[in-house]
Amino acid sequence: MANHRLMTLIWIFTEKFGLIFLSMITFIAFARLMSPAELGMGTVIIAIVEVVAILYSSMLEDPLVRLEHLEEKHICTAFWFAVLISLGSIVVISFAVMLYTTSLMIQWMTAAASVKILFTMMSRVYVVEMRRTSNFKMLASRTLLGKVAGGVGGIAIALWGFGPWALIAQVLIMEFVSVVVLMLGNRRRIAFYIDGPFLRELLRAGAPVAINVMSWHMLQRGVNVVLGITAGTHAVGMFNIAMRIIDLPRTAIYNGLMSYALPVFARRGTDTPRLIGLISDSTAISGFLLTPLFVGIALTAEDIILLIFGAKWAEAIPLLQVLACTAAIGNTAMYATTALVAVNRTHLTVKAEVATTLLALALVYSLGHRYAGMAAALALLARMVIITPLQMRGLNTAIGYGWRPVFESNYRSVIATLIMAAVVVFVSSHLGLRGYLHLACSIGIGTLTYALAYSALHPRWPQEFKLVFTAR
Repeated sequence: MANHRLMTLIWIFTEKFGLIFLSMITFIAFARLMSPAELGMGTVIIAIVEVVAILYSSMLEDPLVRLEHLEEKHICTAFWFAVLISLGSIVVISFAVMLYTTSLMIQWMTAAASVKILFTMMSRVYVVEMRRTSNFKMLASRTLLGKVAGGVGGIAIALWGFGPWALIAQVLIMEFVSVVVLMLGNRRRIAFYIDGPFLRELLRAGAPVAINVMSWHMLQRGVNVVLGITAGTHAVGMFNIAMRIIDLPRTAIYNGLMSYALPVFARRGTDTPRLIGLISDSTAISGFLLTPLFVGIALTAEDIILLIFGAKWAEAIPLLQVLACTAAIGNTAMYATTALVAVNRTHLTVKAEVATTLLALALVYSLGHRYAGMAAALALLARMVIITPLQMRGLNTAIGYGWRPVFESNYRSVIATLIMAAVVVFVSSHLGLRGYLHLACSIGIGTLTYALAYSALHPRWPQEFKLVFTAR
């Protein structure tokens, strides 16, 4: 059993860290080949399309994963509903953009990008089955193959000088290859059949999940859209470069952890003490890795931007520092939403998620014209500071996960990270080094300091972390 868990996690993170590596290559290439305005235009168009895709997929996927028995009629219903609603959305989006703008290029780019919704939704039932059976090897294969194909295609189009079309091509190729790999790996005939009562039940169960997920992704994508309206595509490009540096590791690691955590939490949903212990252990391990990672990005932001992306992106340095600190704060409650999904109590945080998202978007709208990308970064920070305790309160209401386990799971990583930050700031200013050597020394000093500080606070951490994969 322990070996099975470890192999499952290995395949999950093979996918996620492979995704980071491939995304970083394409990301750097796009940053070098496109201007901030071109990057911003492509980002805004993709953001609009992805909001729709995420709404539909979150409404279907997690409720299907949580079902005790997944029957053939359930698969048929979900698949064909996904296809039909995707086709309808493509038509609506295409007509809406024609009414919004007279630019033929934007109209064609948006219409082409909206096809991503169809490819994304066609793959949902296959992803559900593989998550339920822990076939993360196939999930990793389809994601990595899709990313390679999309990256090659996108970079080629960028090299030919088509600007924002490169971003559109990348996501379309990636999603198309992914769904083809899944269909070839699980050859089956999905009959055209929709079970009305089951579909209504599925949508009813998925609505709170979708609202929570939509709130977060609406925030991520909506910020780009609102910032583009108030501050222009240059500001979106600067904000997006900083956001992508944070999102590459965060999305890959978080999605990997949540893909594993949801079915594990759901199986223990009726055993509350065991579930609380599992959440605490998972939070401690995740905080041990992620809190110093994001604070480290904030400390080395100047080197990262200037050395890797070039001086034309220097405006993104303070944005990256704020966003990195925001991500570090979010680690303290990173499993709250997943745990609420597992025990079917997501409604407890729906109002808080929606209200804080609207607040953040309102801040971007009101301050974007004055502070450009910094308005978006500070809006996300304010939202994180407000929503984190509200998520923990919802989890406390649902399963009795109080503030004591929150503190016990996080205090060691937070203290060790603060010590690391103080040492790096002090030592790096006296090194007299520049360029990649300065970046490498800062990373080395930070890693060593954090390891020593955490070990002093928790000498038995290797043995206790190992027990998470064997005892629980």
